[in-house]
This record gives sequence, structure tokens and C-alpha cells, in this order.
Amino acid sequence: MSDIILHHYDASPFTQKAQRMLGLKGLAWRSVETPMILPKPDLVCLTGGYRGTPVMQIGADIYIDSQCIARELERRWPEPSLFPGNDPGLAYALVKWGDEFFQAGLTMALAILGPDWDPAFLADRKAIFTHVDFDQLGDDVEHAMAQLRASAALLDAQLADGRAFLTGDQPGLADIQAFGVPWFTRAALPVTEQLLGQFRHLPGWEARVAALGQGERTDIDVSVAHAEAREQQPDLSPDIDPDDPQKLAAGMQVRVAADDFSDRGAVDGALVTASALEIAVHRRTDDFGDLVVHFPRLGYRVLPLE
Repeated sequence: MSDIILHHYDASPFTQKAQRMLGLKGLAWRSVETPMILPKPDLVCLTGGYRGTPVMQIGADIYIDSQCIARELERRWPEPSLFPGNDPGLAYALVKWGDEFFQAGLTMALAILGPDWDPAFLADRKAIFTHVDFDQLGDDVEHAMAQLRASAALLDAQLADGRAFLTGDQPGLADIQAFGVPWFTRAALPVTEQLLGQFRHLPGWEARVAALGQGERTDIDVSVAHAEAREQQPDLSPDIDPDDPQKLAAGMQVRVAADDFSDRGAVDGALVTASALEIAVHRRTDDFGDLVVHFPRLGYRVLPLE
């Protein structure tokens, strides 16, 4: 039986990142479908408040954000590598560029599709994307199109020498980070075909990344995931960087939340790990016992509560 459980919904471009990672590595995994909008009680009870997707679960360890998922998959299953060119620093640095790329596609989708969305779905997105002025989207859509096109032009330029993937002949995390935005904008926004029409290297590359697949997927009920969280025990050994700039200490009560363009919920817990690249907190729960929730450090804010 696979150790990996992914809590997700397929329409999410961020889910597509996680699935392509699993596909590249040829891993078996189990799928728990989450709702696209709140409430998400079956997910939030595991994370402690974070409601974004995807979330990876391995036993009583909960991994938040696609970059954290990538790091843990690479640690546990190093071959085939997400970094065929031995360039993990560059691939992870592309996370923030990928956020900007996504932001352009998001603004386009909100402006073009938002007026036709179900009111409950629209209200949920307004609560998540608190930085967006939904009354001014019409004024921003052409700028968003230009930004989407600018990022796509960078990808096309990287592929212009005939390489199959962004960093060479083999696929890696850099391709997966970039893939989600063309994937969802082409599917949902017909104007994308015109916007990206001159970039002749993109369609073949997109097809090659899509062909990575999603590994060996088995759908399960959330009760199975909850049972595994309840039955297994996470590693609670502290791993704290003595030079941490926030002077974080093992056992300190902290709150962790995304520090970007969306409100995906915050998680409180006792600090277990604090490094340059990872934050992990211990949650003692009535339903599951001990859980450890792992976050990337990049793009997440840590607030001491003591």
C-alpha cells in the first residue's frame, strides 16, 4: 500500500503540480477529493486551519504547499530526480515567479469568468483572494493578459534552442512549476490561444509535461486517511537552526500562514523544525493524537505567540 495520500481537487493548477511530481517519479498514491470551497472540515481537522490544496499526508505528517511536497518526495524517493540538472536552488526559486504567472491567469479568470460563477463559489474566492479588488477587475484584465504573455514569452525563449524541457532533455521541477498556468488558462479561457499563439515552442513542451501523467492513483474515502493519521506517530525530534533570524526555539508556540496573495488559513502549534527552508509544528489533537504539519519557509510567515 502506498504511504502517500493527496488531499486535493483536480481542477486546481496547484494540484496539477503535485500530480506531475508523482507522475515523474512513477509513484503510487491515494487520492482524497476535497471540496473546491469551504467548508472543508475533513481537511482542516488535519492541517489545523490551512484550507488550501494540495495537501500531502504520510501517516501523521501533513505537508503543506507544492514546494514542501516536492522537497519531501525528493527526500524519500530521490530517483528519478525532480532536478535532473542538479539545480534544486534554481527550481525552488522559480516558485515565486510561478506565483506571479498564476496571478496573471487568476486575474483573467476572475474578470472573464467570475460574473457567471455560482454566488457561493464567487464569495469563497473573494474571501481567499483578499488582495483583489473585484470591482476593478475589468480595468486590470488587459494588464493581466500582458503579464501572462510576458511570462509565456520567457518560457518560449528558454525552449527556443530545441530542448525538450526547460533545463534540458529531462523533465524536472522547473517544468512542473511552470506548467499549471498554461494548463488552466488554455482549458478555461479561449482568449489564451490568441495570446500565446506566436509562441510555437510552448504547445509541444506542454504536451510533454502533461505526458508525465500522475503516477498510480487510487481513490479512497477520507476515513481511511483519518485512520492512518490516528494510528501512526510523527517524529517529534526538534531540529532548530541556532542562527534563525527570528530566534525561534523548540516547543515555542507559533502561528504559520501563507505570506502571499491569498488567505488560506493559519495553523498554530509547537515548533518542531525551523530551518532556512522548512517550518514544522506539532499539534496535539483530540481526534488524531500527535500530528506534525510541515510548511516551506519561503512564502510563509511565522508569528511567535508567546
